[in-house]
Amino acid sequence: MIGEKFQPKAAFRALKIIFYALNTGLLLFFLVGIYLNEMQIPAFKEGIDILTYVNVFLMASIPAAYTISSRRMEAIDAGETFSKKFEQFQAAMIIRWAMIEGTALFSLVGLIILQDAKQLVLFVICILVLSSNTVTKEKVTRMAKLNSEESKALEE
Repeated sequence: MIGEKFQPKAAFRALKIIFYALNTGLLLFFLVGIYLNEMQIPAFKEGIDILTYVNVFLMASIPAAYTISSRRMEAIDAGETFSKKFEQFQAAMIIRWAMIEGTALFSLVGLIILQDAKQLVLFVICILVLSSNTVTKEKVTRMAKLNSEESKALEE
């Protein structure tokens, strides 16, 4: 998909599949966590556990991921080949998604271990942030600095 025989539609479709797979995996893991709690959403516990502090600290990695991925996207040269621009955009988005997903997974582990709804709140924040980073043709065109011809090649 990326390289000599770059296929824009297939590359764009693969990037969308990665995004939806991340979301689906998190939601399925959430259901497992709820199942392990006898299909009950846990209550808020008094006090703050060390895992909650760690998870709040990990939430700081989300803005860091935005900074890193935004810098990578800013470094994309509009004069480069389509495949090179898309490859750089894809890498930037995967970095962003991975940092969000890591924090979300940690909050789910915390939810299972601690049975504390504070972890659920952190998970919901992560899933909302991740969901706001969906991949659309318009976003790819703007962020990867694609020209109109390249943008049309992404259409399904």
